Amino acid sequence: MIKKLAKITSAKLQIQERGILTFWIHIVHEDGGCQAIGGFALDDYDEKTESRVGTVYGCEMIRRLLLELDVDDFSEMKDQIIWVYGEGEDFNFRISGLSKLKVNGGNDKPLIFVDILNEFI
Repeated sequence: MIKKLAKITSAKLQIQERGILTFWIHIVHEDGGCQAIGGFALDDYDEKTESRVGTVYGCEMIRRLLLELDVDDFSEMKDQIIWVYGEGEDFNFRISGLSKLKVNGGNDKPLIFVDILNEFI
């Protein structure tokens, strides 16, 4: 897994297409490229109610992101310098997690998105 330094330029929770709850964290890499992290469905479609409903996974993802970056609100993530973890090079870099820098109170274990998902499968 590759680790890259990045700065958060914006972060938000939002309801997107067809009412899907998601989050987006926009970053600029130290080496100049820009990326967006997120787009995961944090809710699910309930056939019984024929509507989208929140999930334990979605709540836990939001909770862990807030805790990892030590903020009370997604908007407070803006301007933080973080590590992003992933695979690939340059424009093919696929982000799989993030962490706060140790100098800012981070720890040795990054928040890896699929690990959270696997807890609820």
